[in-house]
Amino acid sequence: MREYLRVTHELMKGFEEAEVIHIPRGSNKKANTVSKLAAVAFDHLAKEVKVETLKQPSVTEAMIANVESQKESWMTPIIEYLQEGRVPEDKEEERKLKIKTLQYEIIEGNLYKKSYLGQSLKCINEEEAEYVIKEIHEGICGMHMGAKMVVARAMRAGYYWPSMFFSAVKEIQKCDSC
Repeated sequence: MREYLRVTHELMKGFEEAEVIHIPRGSNKKANTVSKLAAVAFDHLAKEVKVETLKQPSVTEAMIANVESQKESWMTPIIEYLQEGRVPEDKEEERKLKIKTLQYEIIEGNLYKKSYLGQSLKCINEEEAEYVIKEIHEGICGMHMGAKMVVARAMRAGYYWPSMFFSAVKEIQKCDSC
């Protein structure tokens, strides 16, 4: 997004007067309502769709993301056991880990929780879970729903972490609109 903002500022230099104003999501209720109405009511719109094909990207510079090393998370012992066969020294912990890992599998280097009724759920850490909850709860199509619905939508989207409900409750309590 920073790169698009930079390109926008470059283009704005061609105008005598221009201003970019950031409107916080909470103050943008009118635009949010209009977007929801547009998503629901298509009857009054024209039946043709105009498509513009971009011949080149609007941003030409390659962006390089800084990758941080993985921190310890709830997934670390499971991944270590499934990939390397590493087990804890305590026999009771070893037994619990072996039982728990029956519910998980590694697909293309990512940990997934097996699901008997649908798709395997991608396991994510706490930081990723926080982002998923915020996006579902108050994202572009967010309906500011309760914790049970947020968890259900996260699972339908294909994500899993052990404390799903408690994480959702904690994030929803931080929401100013709710």
